[in-house]
Amino acid sequence: MYLPKFLCPRYKTELIRIGRNNDGGYCIPKQSITSSEILYSFGLNDDWSFEEDFFKENSKTKIYIFDNSVNIKFWIKNFILNTIDLFRLNKKISNFIEDLTCYIRYKIFINKKNIFHIKKNVIDENKNHIKNQKSLDISLPSILSTYGNNRYFLKIDIEGNEYRILEDILINQKGLEGLVIEFHNLDLMENHIKNFIDKIRLDLVHVHVNNFGGCNDSGYAKVIEATFSKRENNLIRKDNEFDFPDQNIDQPNNFKTEDVRIIFKD
Repeated sequence: MYLPKFLCPRYKTELIRIGRNNDGGYCIPKQSITSSEILYSFGLNDDWSFEEDFFKENSKTKIYIFDNSVNIKFWIKNFILNTIDLFRLNKKISNFIEDLTCYIRYKIFINKKNIFHIKKNVIDENKNHIKNQKSLDISLPSILSTYGNNRYFLKIDIEGNEYRILEDILINQKGLEGLVIEFHNLDLMENHIKNFIDKIRLDLVHVHVNNFGGCNDSGYAKVIEATFSKRENNLIRKDNEFDFPDQNIDQPNNFKTEDVRIIFKD
């Protein structure tokens, strides 16, 4: 599996994996968790294991999750689809019960003190309709001015829309303690990612290929998870420290397919 050479992390830091096994877990700087006062999480779906583990590591953190797609219609649709799978014998009864209780576990989690689910999607600041207070969209600058811009961590998994907010991150990176972001359509968006890495004042310290994303005809991965850390917490990697995935902390997103060794090419 290939990645462009500019995605090879030149720096390292102490990382821990938080979130569930396989898809949904991320490797992030331990120091970023302890130093963060706020976690802004963009993208939820039916998995809040990352946010839950972050809170366990630092219970003083306020957590704001932004995702408008997770609403009552979302949960009703999930229930219907899971019921159909059960009657078609595509799902075990134990898995059905687990999925059935997912909504209850979600409500329990977001009703905890200092945890908030804001039913808005994050878009770039230049969109005119975000000025409407009733809009279902919100920008990063609006989030920071409303909920706080001091010592915050960003987790971004918004299925390709991350490119719309990269410039807003660069403009508002003061106070940013750390970042984990999933980049989609990597082979089409290389220039945007390289420009972002060159301009952000955090160091790229870890990359992991999401094996659900596959690769293009040239063997280059199309979806990656990238982790960034504050420079004062990082060290330059030695010559023997460029093997990815890291067998100590990485896990394949799709557990049915093993993680393939990354080769960085010009």
